[in-house]
Amino acid sequence: MTDAVAVRVSATVANLGPGFDCLGLALDRHNEIIVERAPALLISAEGPGAQAVPTDGSNLVAQAIASVTGEVPFVRIHQRIAIPFGRGLGSSAAAIIGGLVAGRVLCDIALSDQDLLRFAVAIEGHADNVAPCLFGGVTATAGLQTVRIDPPAGLRVLMCVASEAMSTEAARAALSPRVSRADAVAGLAHTGVLVAALATGSTDVLLAATEDVLHQPSRFELMPATAAVVRALRDRGIAAFLSGAGPSVAAFVEEAAADAAAEFARSIVQPGWDVRVARIDPSGARAEVR
Repeated sequence: MTDAVAVRVSATVANLGPGFDCLGLALDRHNEIIVERAPALLISAEGPGAQAVPTDGSNLVAQAIASVTGEVPFVRIHQRIAIPFGRGLGSSAAAIIGGLVAGRVLCDIALSDQDLLRFAVAIEGHADNVAPCLFGGVTATAGLQTVRIDPPAGLRVLMCVASEAMSTEAARAALSPRVSRADAVAGLAHTGVLVAALATGSTDVLLAATEDVLHQPSRFELMPATAAVVRALRDRGIAAFLSGAGPSVAAFVEEAAADAAAEFARSIVQPGWDVRVARIDPSGARAEVR
C-alpha cells in the first residue's frame, strides 16, 4: 500500500455565463494536497485562508477520502492553498477532488475517474466545478454524463478576482425558483452556441454566446461591484461573465488581445481586486506517489 501521495488540483470557473450548473473549465492555478499515513487524523494548511481550514472530520478533503474508503482513515493531510475561498474559483471542488484522488491512490482502490465524479457530485451537489477539476479542459455535464472539450489553443481566461468573499449559499439563495419559457429558451440557445464555439474554435461568437439571463441578473443585485465589472468588459466587446457564483469575474480573451484586456480590467476594478490572464489547464487532477 502507498504511504504518501501528493495531488495537484486546479482552480475552476463554473457556468461560463449561460451554462448554469453544467459547464466549467480548469485554470492553471493549483492547490497541492499531501496525504500520508499517520497514527491519527492530522490536518494542516498553508496559504490564503489557511486559518479557516477545518482540522477535524468536517474537512472536505477528509470527507472525500472517507467517501472512497468508507471511513476517515488515520492520515496526515496538508493543504498548500493557492485558490482563494469564496471567490467563485472552485476551492471546495479542489478539496473534494484532491481527497478523492488521494484516497484512491493511498488505499489502492480500483475506482475509475467516472466513479470519482459520482462521489464528487454526491458531496458537491452538481458537477460544474468538480468535472473540470478532475478531467481538465472545458467540460459539459448532464447528470454524470460528461464531455470534455479541448478549447482553441489561443484562448485565454481573463480573471478579475474579487477582494472580498461571497458564500455560494447566499448567491444560490438569490435565484428565483421559477424561470420563464423565454429565459429558458435563451439559456439553452446561448449554452448550445457556447459549447459549439469552444469545440470548433469559433471564438468570434463568444461575446454573444456567454450572455446569460438565468442566474446572473439576480446575483448581480447582491454584488453591484461585480455587475459593474462584467458590464464594462462586455461593453468593451470582451466576453465576460460571473466566475461561478461570484463575486469574481472571468472572461474569454484571445491571447493577442489578453494584455490589453487585462490593462483595461485593472482600470475599472475596485482596489484589492487581482487581475491576471490565465490559461485553461488541460491536465486535470494529477497524483504523485511519495
